[in-house]
Amino acid sequence: MTSYNDIEKRLSETFGLDPESIGKKNIADAVNSIMRASGMHDMHHYLKMLESSPEELEQLAEQVVVPETWFFRDRESFNFLKKYAEKIQHSSYPVKTLRILSVPCSTGEEPYSIAMTLLEAGLPPERFRIDAVEISQKALGIAERAVYGKGSFRGENRDYQDRYFTRSEEGFELDRAITGLVHFYRDNFVQPDALRNHEPYQCVYCKNLLIYLTDDARKMVFANIDRLLVPEGVVFTGHAEMMSFFQYGYSPVKHSRSFACRKTDNAEKIESGLPVQSSSAAAASAVTAAASAVTKNSAKTGHGSPARRHREGTGNADGSPVRRHREEPTPESVLARVRVLADRGDLREALKLCGQFLKEHSGNKEAYYLMGLINLALDSFAGAEDFFQKALYLDPFYYEALLHMSLLYEKKDDQARASIIRGRIRRVNSEGKSS
Repeated sequence: MTSYNDIEKRLSETFGLDPESIGKKNIADAVNSIMRASGMHDMHHYLKMLESSPEELEQLAEQVVVPETWFFRDRESFNFLKKYAEKIQHSSYPVKTLRILSVPCSTGEEPYSIAMTLLEAGLPPERFRIDAVEISQKALGIAERAVYGKGSFRGENRDYQDRYFTRSEEGFELDRAITGLVHFYRDNFVQPDALRNHEPYQCVYCKNLLIYLTDDARKMVFANIDRLLVPEGVVFTGHAEMMSFFQYGYSPVKHSRSFACRKTDNAEKIESGLPVQSSSAAAASAVTAAASAVTKNSAKTGHGSPARRHREGTGNADGSPVRRHREEPTPESVLARVRVLADRGDLREALKLCGQFLKEHSGNKEAYYLMGLINLALDSFAGAEDFFQKALYLDPFYYEALLHMSLLYEKKDDQARASIIRGRIRRVNSEGKSS
């Protein structure tokens, strides 16, 4: 008999989606919603349809992972890119053509923001190339049409909106001079040899993709990035995913809140006490327990955000009524909300909600850890250190807190304390291998 697990397996095999990260209830809600809309009651029949129709499977994936993006999201990443481009423009930098990849590009706001940034930096169009990759045909259609609603424009600095967009009855239409600078491709970045015919890139924007993927899919993403990024190339990622890149051999750039890192060699990783990969082919252990713990057990937003929990309709797929009642939020749901707010850039609101949570749950180590991450994103190093220490007081070998604390001490050039923390990290790693 077909169950939701069979459908979850199909999503994992095709798109690399991790049901635990997406939320099993979100997937079930999406399945029920689609089946109701089509008048279908047999889940086995629906699974057969998913197996025979890539379009139907893609529709389901789009329901469980709804695009959540806007122009110049994580503004500092674009400020860093502008400086990077100016360096190329005003020096004898050897790169003739700056190649940048945006994957996944969702509905196009990110690659178009890259194009505007490079032009603002004074880089002529013939000196850069922007490739944008997305698996969703629907998202690509929106990107190529380049007409956007108010939700695509957020933040206080929107002067670019007047310069590059024209108001119409349908929304805000992007100048065709900008749209012509981005080359869109449809590909699946969790599959081997994605973009196999593309030349390497100096910069890769890969934000908030890893948080939804299974371990195997994340390994493939790292292998593809490793193959497509030039030595010393820069990766821009989501703040919750930085640790995964650090563990895979990348180091942070010296630009606060850019969420950017560079390829480094294994010598630096050995010195830091972090796990080392033997080669790009050894991506099998690329994402360790830290990344898994950060990304699982809660639904998050990013280039994709979990589908809405309450959808239109009143019946289940089997025709039985849905009972609705108000439920008290669980600790897990509150912390999931904190992550959602932080990922959207609402750091102050996330800080406020997590602080309120701690008043009633003062023994929750994950809440202290999240407070540390948010303070770190706000460049409040003293606050971050205090909250990481509280998390470690509750659990002296809390792996994720140890990793961030080590990086924090290194950033403060406190090598004595960093060495102590690295010792704990090595102990956790050795105990994990022996267990």
